[in-house]
Amino acid sequence: MSRKDAKEIWKLVIVSVASFSLLGASVHLIIPKELISQVIPEKTVSPVLQTDSLKIGILTSSKNYQTLIEYLQEQLGNQLEITLEGDGNLSYQAAKNKIIQNQWDIVFTLSPMLSVAAKDNGYSFAARMFPDFEPYYESALFVRNDSFIQSLADLKPTTTIALGDFNSASSFYMPVYDLYGKTLRVKAGNRSSQIREMVKTGKVDVGASSFDLVKDNPAFRVIHVSRKIPGSGVYLSPKLSNSDQTTLKKVLLDAPAIIKQQANYDVGQEPDYTMFVGISRRAEEVLSCADFSQNPINFFCPSSNPQNLTAFNDTTITGKVNGFSYVDNDTLHLKLSGKDGNLYRVVVARKILNQVKNAPPPPGLINKTLQVIGVQPVEVNSRLELKVEQANQLQVL
Repeated sequence: MSRKDAKEIWKLVIVSVASFSLLGASVHLIIPKELISQVIPEKTVSPVLQTDSLKIGILTSSKNYQTLIEYLQEQLGNQLEITLEGDGNLSYQAAKNKIIQNQWDIVFTLSPMLSVAAKDNGYSFAARMFPDFEPYYESALFVRNDSFIQSLADLKPTTTIALGDFNSASSFYMPVYDLYGKTLRVKAGNRSSQIREMVKTGKVDVGASSFDLVKDNPAFRVIHVSRKIPGSGVYLSPKLSNSDQTTLKKVLLDAPAIIKQQANYDVGQEPDYTMFVGISRRAEEVLSCADFSQNPINFFCPSSNPQNLTAFNDTTITGKVNGFSYVDNDTLHLKLSGKDGNLYRVVVARKILNQVKNAPPPPGLINKTLQVIGVQPVEVNSRLELKVEQANQLQVL
């Protein structure tokens, strides 16, 4: 082939390419932009997290979160390991321990008690749970529809009531607050479904539950409705970097509506827990002398007798809790009977207690064995006092 022929061929190629380019440009001008985006979606770049794994904690059925995990995997990349922990059988205390130890990167708290625990342990709010309901809800005391009990005034020392776990707002704290002054037989530590079944079958006279779960059930009759209770939320672990928290919050809130509905969360403001924390403290004061291993239980405190104190020199004290009281809004006194025969007053902030593994709220500490580590007893007003200033100075045995 001559050099002249080669030049002619290259001219034809260049003209052809140019023609096709102009044709493509004209086609682009004719087809609407939104139509093209439907045919060829715009490529997005997956957010990059600093962490290489995410652990999600839940307290309901895991099937409600499978589509969320698939969505997160798609958005954050397959190289990220995502695991789900918990289900409808996980106790509040077990979930609280996970939060205290920062074992969950994303936690769907379900209960305002766990939301407060998350806040106390440095977790940050990301989204609201139960977005289809009001931000605040109520607890209810209810009976079987054919019960003779009409109101709180009909509750007697022979009446048996089913309460929930010590960490439950609607089935424990609010009912206890409203039962002040009563003496009742109590069966505590039940899940909501168990409480409803116990009332339905006549195993107990009264049950405590979320108002929404019993208000429309013809088998039950509500005898009392509590004050407003703040809702729960989705919280992110303080172990995550600030940038990872920002990315995760955005990805969670940008999820399709059907995914957020299944996982029971959506955008919303964090509830104000201030009043609820105050009510829970009042309830704990009511129960400061209660022994849940014996019935009937007084929902009030009789006068206590002064106790004789003796000297003590050891810095590791083990004993059993036999009572508690509040000094102010944030400080708690635990009455501790030491194994050495001495009596102590443990001074601890409620926030610190909320950071101690296996530590239930104060009513649940009654008859529990505690170990106070590295705290020197000091005599204050004829009492031996142990001031706990760090969570690792207190253990629940």
